[in-house]
Amino acid sequence: MNAFLCPAAGRVVSFPQARSIHLLKKFIALWLLAGLLLHGLLALHAQDATPITYGVPFEGEFTVDNRQARFIFEGKAGEIIYVFPQGTGLFPMLEFDIRLTDSRNTALGALYNKERLKPVLIAELPAEGRYTITLTGNMGGTYRLELQRTLNLLPDTQIEGVIAPEESRFYIIRSPQPLKITLTYTRLDGTFSPELRIEDFEQGFPREIAAVFGRALSTATLELSLEANVEYLVTLAQKAFDFASIIETVTPQRYRISIASLR
Repeated sequence: MNAFLCPAAGRVVSFPQARSIHLLKKFIALWLLAGLLLHGLLALHAQDATPITYGVPFEGEFTVDNRQARFIFEGKAGEIIYVFPQGTGLFPMLEFDIRLTDSRNTALGALYNKERLKPVLIAELPAEGRYTITLTGNMGGTYRLELQRTLNLLPDTQIEGVIAPEESRFYIIRSPQPLKITLTYTRLDGTFSPELRIEDFEQGFPREIAAVFGRALSTATLELSLEANVEYLVTLAQKAFDFASIIETVTPQRYRISIASLR
């Protein structure tokens, strides 16, 4: 057997063993190099991204030659967020695709409403760190992008918010156990009348569970029986073809949503 003395270890190492050690060192070196290259690519990628802040809409524009934009933000573990782009202008025709990734380029979240040309991506962030939004349009045009924190509307949850025409608010209801709840929607002040809509997307398309709308509506209570491990989307937005809210002068509505268990 061919062998040599390994001074560092003070022992005799056979040539096959030496070759294995050499290959292992080579593999480790290549792995470290790949990690450095990936880190460099991600850093370069981040330099092309625009910082975006919760609650501060970003106004942008796609051109025929550039129909993609990247945004970065800092998130915390357990935060539920939504990303909502919409075309602006008199007759917006922009269609969007949204991708949310973490620092390892892992895709996160679920995309809803794409067939309505108003997609919203909702995700629960797995860890504290930097996240990237990649927004792609199908044509040139101006747009507004919103990044917002939101909530899972479980029993004993109560939230208040403000909404104006052309705005939307999104929440989810998701539980590992079946739920029987009441959802009470109350107008606190303001003259704008959004529609409140609850849907699931189990088959990839929206299935309406309940909806509430009325210009004179001050309060409404819905009784809901919801399945376990299904994510329900709760949307507050201007009702389609609600021309009165466009023609008339309305003030933003302040609202409250309360969730309680049905005993």
